[in-house]
Amino acid sequence: MLKALYKKIRLLLCKNKEPYSSLYKILGFYPDKPDLYQQAFIHKSAIAEGIIEQPWRNNERLEFLGDAILSSVIADILYIKFQNKREGFLTNTRSKIVQRETLNRVAMELGLDKHIVCAKKMHTHGNDIYGNVLEALIGAIYLDQGYKVCHKFVSTVIIGKYINIDKLARKEVNFKSALIEWSQKTKLDISFNLVESFTDEESNPIFQYAVMLGETQLGIGIGFSKKEAQQNASKMAIKKIRKDPATQEIIANLKKSSDPDTTVSDEANGKEQQPETVDSTKKMDDQQLEKLLSEE
Repeated sequence: MLKALYKKIRLLLCKNKEPYSSLYKILGFYPDKPDLYQQAFIHKSAIAEGIIEQPWRNNERLEFLGDAILSSVIADILYIKFQNKREGFLTNTRSKIVQRETLNRVAMELGLDKHIVCAKKMHTHGNDIYGNVLEALIGAIYLDQGYKVCHKFVSTVIIGKYINIDKLARKEVNFKSALIEWSQKTKLDISFNLVESFTDEESNPIFQYAVMLGETQLGIGIGFSKKEAQQNASKMAIKKIRKDPATQEIIANLKKSSDPDTTVSDEANGKEQQPETVDSTKKMDDQQLEKLLSEE
């Protein structure tokens, strides 16, 4: 009681009351260390453009901490809420909550975008900074108030006001459909091959599937059903398509070999065949695959 009163008095005596008052509206409490919260809103681009002089005063370290704390709090909330669900369900639901798309939306609805200090271009070309700031804010709360207050903020504000866990848990991200669509657009055939099936110690059926691109294994997944195993294999395959240079080179070479007109023309002109950059194979697919990867 006295501590809260002291913080209110300190606010009245503060020369610049607006940021402090805005924090209270967002957090629901008066911070002890407002400098931490100020740092949470500073993107590294602000330092690069000279908006902020101290190079260490960006929010990346707080974002790193907040990411871990948020994941821990969400795990705790889901563990208590869904007591009869398997580990896979809990992991997938947590992934949907902490994905960039969800955190960006929550940050905007909280009004965090109005307080971010960054280069102007970041507001139009770096929308993930909103979710990053939310994570940095959670890191600041943890350092300022501790885990208990941080847990309350996540559960009552972020989850309580802006995220419907039950609805989000039912939302299915169909990695297999996206991978098949990518295959059709790029004219590269993929197949889903059953590697093995067995039962675990509790007599539950277990399936393992591999996604194959010709002789190349793009991904492998395991699950309690064929559908789940294929989904997990597709998720791994999409990640390799987007992130793995060796896989990208294989895809580029397959596309080149499947285009006889290009090959004949190059040979006739005596040109040395160079590996095609993978960017030209998937201009229409980048955003879709990148969005799916952000579900993690």
